[in-house]
Amino acid sequence: MRAHLLSLLVVSVSTATYAVDVKVEPGAVNQVLVTDGDHHLAVYGWNGPQAVDRVLLTHGRRDVVWRAESLISREVPASAPEAERSSLATPQDFWSGFSKSRYHDYGQQSTRLRNSPLPVDQWVTDGDSVHWRGHELKVISTPGFTRGSVSYLLEDSGRRVVFTGDLIYGDGQLFDLYSFQDAIPEAQVRGYHGYGGRLAALVDSLKKVAALKPDLLIPARGPVIRTPAVSLDRLKTRVQKLYQNYLSTNALHWYFKKERMTKCGERVLGAGAEIELMPYSQYEKTPSWVFVMGTSRLLISDTGRGFLLDCGSQAVINAIEDLQNQGAIEGVDGIFVTHYHDDHTDYVQAAAEKFKCPVYATKEYSDVLENPEGYHLPAMTSNAIANVRVVADGHQMKWHEYQLTFRFFPGQTWYHGALFVRRGTERPIFFVGDAFAPSGIDDYCVLNRNLLHDDSGYLNCIQQLRAVREPFWLVNEHIPYVFSFSKKELDYIETRYRQRIAVLSELSPWNDPNYMVDEQWAVMYPRGTRADTGQSVPIQVRLINHSGKAQRLTVKLNLPTGAKCPQLQKSIQLGPRESGRLSFDVTPTESGRHLVTADIAGAAIDVREWTDVLIETP
Repeated sequence: MRAHLLSLLVVSVSTATYAVDVKVEPGAVNQVLVTDGDHHLAVYGWNGPQAVDRVLLTHGRRDVVWRAESLISREVPASAPEAERSSLATPQDFWSGFSKSRYHDYGQQSTRLRNSPLPVDQWVTDGDSVHWRGHELKVISTPGFTRGSVSYLLEDSGRRVVFTGDLIYGDGQLFDLYSFQDAIPEAQVRGYHGYGGRLAALVDSLKKVAALKPDLLIPARGPVIRTPAVSLDRLKTRVQKLYQNYLSTNALHWYFKKERMTKCGERVLGAGAEIELMPYSQYEKTPSWVFVMGTSRLLISDTGRGFLLDCGSQAVINAIEDLQNQGAIEGVDGIFVTHYHDDHTDYVQAAAEKFKCPVYATKEYSDVLENPEGYHLPAMTSNAIANVRVVADGHQMKWHEYQLTFRFFPGQTWYHGALFVRRGTERPIFFVGDAFAPSGIDDYCVLNRNLLHDDSGYLNCIQQLRAVREPFWLVNEHIPYVFSFSKKELDYIETRYRQRIAVLSELSPWNDPNYMVDEQWAVMYPRGTRADTGQSVPIQVRLINHSGKAQRLTVKLNLPTGAKCPQLQKSIQLGPRESGRLSFDVTPTESGRHLVTADIAGAAIDVREWTDVLIETP
């Protein structure tokens, strides 16, 4: 994250009878102390020697509320939003079901929750007030970064200060984009498909705060905002520009059609706003040598053998058995998995056992197929695939009259491959999983990890399509047609995508916009595991330096009661775009559920309780 140079801010607001001082101490999460005489009110937290009467929380995520823990542990009363009660009062309910809920997850909500309750004595809602020393801090509902976020307005002698939590960062920026993934009920869009689902709420919240005509905004993270009207409007404009761009190349236009996409757009852009949607590209009936069944495809050889792409249901296995019974095919020689999503992988292992054939994937995502318990990703299967036959990007294989070329294809998700299939003089087909549709790209779930680098993500995929120097078809297994993009259409998609990267760069407080869209630039592996009491658990913290500059990162583990680790802090030097891993050994000393979190700090990064592993001990 770009370091913000913010010296201690002291704002004095006086009347004839009293004076209020507001002090801000910047950090990973800002500390705010409001002082009236000998009495003090904290916002977000305060670690100074002053006795504090109360602390105000704007939302329930642990990567911010950790700042208030020291106060609350000393029995300082806390105010927090009612809409975030479950995050603070009963977070253990979430973690008690995490070992199952992390699979087939289509809700796409942040898991940055505590594992134990944080005492709160006042739950507030929009329009409420927090009374302190004759002051009335008004509560404003400002959802966006989280579903139930609030802000607090302090008005004194005509001057207005708003404590905005993570509503806005700096001069019109957002802490990240993936936190805004959510369902859009009015357009019948679930969380998994809800790119920027809470951006509409954010726009409304920005307008609401702007209407207060504040003199100062003090966020939970980032510099104090001294030009609120300008910064709020700048963020609203950027967010609307981002969403308008997203819609222009949106694969959901194919699946959900114009009416639903218009509803999505008008929520963010306003009623009657111009919604740009890419017209459908050319598409035709699938050739007869490709058997279509659900989200799978079966290549059929003249020899009577089959080669399967993905297997998400028992119905696929049944369909192949029907083909065998009809004499259309004799058997299946192999299975290629395009990506890890459950609707493509739930029955791959069963199919491999049934048809006694190998399973192929490229090395970049073979581990998530073999060890899904190590991850928490959208729409994961819980069914591990044994003995994946790993092939390199570009590996070619002759299969009967077919030439198969295996590709790493980081499209809909980073953990994604594709298969380029040539059959004699037939027009070749590029089976691209769920990466493209006739209306654009399938990047509607930010947590799938759609990276923005030229060599990783959709720009990589576009270049792969451009590299094919002959007419070819594309297959998305959710679509019962083959389709193709013209050069003009590819140019349109790439131009719009690069424009989006530019907007994300403006929105980003980080030193590279990939941090905005990649929650797992820092992640613990495995994300969940079981161990006996006294059993050492090897844990990795996996890091990616997305930026173009080298940086040294320090990782510090936060252990719960009932666990130990011989070395809690380690550092690593990462070059530009380099990945690295730090290894720790954690031993549970008591039975129960142990949530281990990690702080990550560097010259341009400082985040606390950022990632986690859940160790369950019987």
